[in-house]
Amino acid sequence: MSARRRLDDVRGHCGLPDSQWSDDTSRVTLESAPNAMLDPAGPAPVGSDVPPAQRSRATIAWTVLGVALFLLLSAAILAANAIANLRFDAAIAAHRVAVADAASAGESTATVEADAGVTAEIAASMLAAPDALVDPAAKATFSTAAGALGSVIEAAPATDFAAPTRPMSRPIWFADLDRASSVLAAESERLDAEAAAAEAHAVELAAADQATADSGMAFLEAVAPVAASVEAANGSARNIERIEYRNSVELLSSGVTWGFDASARLDEYVAAAAALQSTHAAEEAEKAGPLYDRRIAVEAYARSIAGGVLLEFDWAPMVIGYGDNGSAGGTATWDTWEGGLSTITLSNSIAEQWGDPIMAALVTHEVGHAITSKCYDLVGEYANDNEPWAVAWAIGQGYTDPNGNGEWLYGHPPDELIERSKGCR
Repeated sequence: MSARRRLDDVRGHCGLPDSQWSDDTSRVTLESAPNAMLDPAGPAPVGSDVPPAQRSRATIAWTVLGVALFLLLSAAILAANAIANLRFDAAIAAHRVAVADAASAGESTATVEADAGVTAEIAASMLAAPDALVDPAAKATFSTAAGALGSVIEAAPATDFAAPTRPMSRPIWFADLDRASSVLAAESERLDAEAAAAEAHAVELAAADQATADSGMAFLEAVAPVAASVEAANGSARNIERIEYRNSVELLSSGVTWGFDASARLDEYVAAAAALQSTHAAEEAEKAGPLYDRRIAVEAYARSIAGGVLLEFDWAPMVIGYGDNGSAGGTATWDTWEGGLSTITLSNSIAEQWGDPIMAALVTHEVGHAITSKCYDLVGEYANDNEPWAVAWAIGQGYTDPNGNGEWLYGHPPDELIERSKGCR
């Protein structure tokens, strides 16, 4: 505001006309107004009535407030990032533990599953054995256990324990860190849940595996009584097949443990039984005909006095030139293998005339040859020249008719040999 404008204002307020104000008055008035603002630069802009000191203080206040807000915001962001990093580190650590636990559970479960798979395979092989060769009740129990094992195997939970191909990179911003932590936490939770499911499955599977193995061993142990009846039902089988059959039965009950060896032993038993039955059928076919029952009676008698020596029989119309016109002939081999075995060949005329004591004496003479395999040490010097021993053995059995015991052909044996033969039964 100019000095002139201020004077005009003073004049107006005093109520004096302009003519009564002289220059001196103006000068005195100006001089008496030391607070009057004379701005040689001209009129001040509107609003310039705020003092500079006040403007400076306001600017500083706003600046300080802005800096404070900036610092607070920065601190908040830094704090959020620090907390997010801590959460991420914890998620990483938890995930590593979950991965390790899952891997351990996966390995142990895989081992149990492999064992159970082997057991299931062994059980399937063993259960294929024909019902006629095994105990039916034991087989039914075994089959039930194997079926339960198969059901548990099929109920295996779905799992994915594959380790990460590369570590997760650390995000920068707290929001990204929190998202990554959530992903890791979810993955850890999944791994923990699947590991728990796998471990529970492994426990159930191991129990079913053991139950199947136990019932399988009981199944094997129950074979022996059945095997004895199978052998008895195949009395005409050849000696070699009978010996192999007996050996296979013995293997089933001698130190067998659960495993593929047990299955292999049962397979050997089944194969040996098939061979036993096959040779029995073949021998039965050879004995078939009108003389069948008499031949069976002759063979039963011979086995009853053979002292456990295995006998097999061949029948022929003529043996060593005898068999027609009421004559009869026979031969016998002997072998000390497997406790003694022999093949006796008889003419059909023996079966035709069975019931005649002479025929029984002749058969007893042949069994005397056969039993040499059992009493080899007692036979002594007569092992190679065996006819005197066979005659003596028949006489020692009470067959004194020389026409049947062989004496008519080989002569009377020494009385000492007859007495010695009585020690071989």
